[in-house]
Amino acid sequence: MAVHVYVGPSCPEPLVRKKHPEFVLHSPVRHGDLFTGALRAGDVAVIVDGIYHHRLALRHKEILDALERGITVLGAASIGALRAAELDRFGMIGVGRVYHWYRTGVFDGDDAVSVAHSETGPPAGINVPLVNVYGAVLAACDAGVLRREASRSLMTRLEREYYPLRTSQRVRAIAAECGEPGFADWYGERVAADPGAFDQKRKDALESLALAGRLDDEAREKRHGDGARAGRPGTAAPAAPAAPATHSPPSPGERDWHTEYHRRWRNRFASAAGDLHHRLAYQQIFDARFPDVWWDYLNGSPDPALPAAAAGFRGHVRRQLGPAAARWLDDPVLRSRVTAVLCPLPDLADPHQAGLLLRRESAQDRDRVAEWLARTRQHLDAHPERSLGQIGEAVCTRLLTRTWGVGAGEDLSAECGRRGFPSPRQAARALRPFAIGYLSALKEAHTSEGRGHV
Repeated sequence: MAVHVYVGPSCPEPLVRKKHPEFVLHSPVRHGDLFTGALRAGDVAVIVDGIYHHRLALRHKEILDALERGITVLGAASIGALRAAELDRFGMIGVGRVYHWYRTGVFDGDDAVSVAHSETGPPAGINVPLVNVYGAVLAACDAGVLRREASRSLMTRLEREYYPLRTSQRVRAIAAECGEPGFADWYGERVAADPGAFDQKRKDALESLALAGRLDDEAREKRHGDGARAGRPGTAAPAAPAAPATHSPPSPGERDWHTEYHRRWRNRFASAAGDLHHRLAYQQIFDARFPDVWWDYLNGSPDPALPAAAAGFRGHVRRQLGPAAARWLDDPVLRSRVTAVLCPLPDLADPHQAGLLLRRESAQDRDRVAEWLARTRQHLDAHPERSLGQIGEAVCTRLLTRTWGVGAGEDLSAECGRRGFPSPRQAARALRPFAIGYLSALKEAHTSEGRGHV
């Protein structure tokens, strides 16, 4: 068992290392981080700080995925408290006063815990998070410095302030504007004497780390106890570790959170090779014989989300498409009617599925994927005003039509289905990262042919 901590400005790294040197520290969590293979069943993930605003934030389904894999997830102080308040009913554990405030409706906006800071250097916060100010207001009420009615008016005014502007000086100025100079002076004196006097986020972060440490100690004691018992006569051997949970179809009336987006995230972040989704897309688009690979995959995949895993793919086709579909299955032309309707998204985190789909991949293919993606990165680095999103769907569609040899008036959707794409839009999205490298290669090939004729 290991304890993984995702922390930033809420609790300085040296403080975490001093109190818990055995913990594995990570930078603030961002979209995709929890899919890593470094997190294993039995581990504890402590989510404190996270990236947001200018980067994709941690999604809820990433936490659900980690919980399903047997990972204990704690949340506190910042985005951890937010996500715990939203997901505690599904097994995430919330810790601290900030979590409690969100859980009980005191706060409902992300800005209450938001801290602006530079991406380079130590993640020191620029502003004072609103939850810390709220803790100071409560303390001032208890000390008789601030009346309850005045505290509500003051908090309402502070909530209207854009979060990066909520510095200690600005908090004092707003308090004076609201007719509470006594609180402004009291708050300034307390913070000057002890900068962490009202740092509720840090207190909650340390509380969550302490809980993670206790969970780690309990797990170690249990393992050592089981090991000691295993060596004594007359005691049963310890049970094998539980296997990670697998996805099973939801019961009637139960909503299934395993969406296509969740699987796409897994394909991007959880697969053994980070570029596996690009490598598959290359095969789907540029391998002329991939339709046969896709058909074999549909007929033989063990994915529980596919009909082939239960009663067999052929039986599923007959039930869903009718008896007439039976003859489509053995006709290479007519079976495109089946693939146009049945087009599941593969789970590339499953090595067996990835192996089925990449069985025709060569070393040359992998080199070309790397080269074309590198050309794309170089082009975008040289032209920061451009983005892949500017490559229109119509452009990608024309390239696909040309690459696949689809004639004028023919339906591109049928060829998409044969290659595992549910629609031309999805195929265009898969092609877009290759478009610059592909067009560069075509241009170079055309130039070389021209030189050859000179």
